Amino acid sequence: MRSFAGAFTELAFDLSLELRATSRADLARELEACTVKAVSYDPETDIGLIALEPQRQLNAVERNVLGQKLGQVIPFSDAPYASLQLDNFGRVVAVELVAPPRNLRWILRPASNYRWKGL
Repeated sequence: MRSFAGAFTELAFDLSLELRATSRADLARELEACTVKAVSYDPETDIGLIALEPQRQLNAVERNVLGQKLGQVIPFSDAPYASLQLDNFGRVVAVELVAPPRNLRWILRPASNYRWKGL
């Protein structure tokens, strides 16, 4: 699998820059280190999702007793089309894109059409 920063270089740079500017360097580092699990994009709704695999794996208690759920969504002001999704353990698990810019659509469409799993 390929890292998020390697697969989506410009997007990763923009999001990491804003996270660092808002004192969330910890999330910026985690986002850059995540690997891409899957990409989906629906041109009819113009919504895409980049599912990410965090570096830190869940232990048995977290996985089997507590369970993983959506914990927090962080919007971006410099990239208003993007939001970062964290699980209930504070790990980065996805980037959601609503009406992304054209250059990003060109990357998402073929990746999604071929049911892309990693790079």
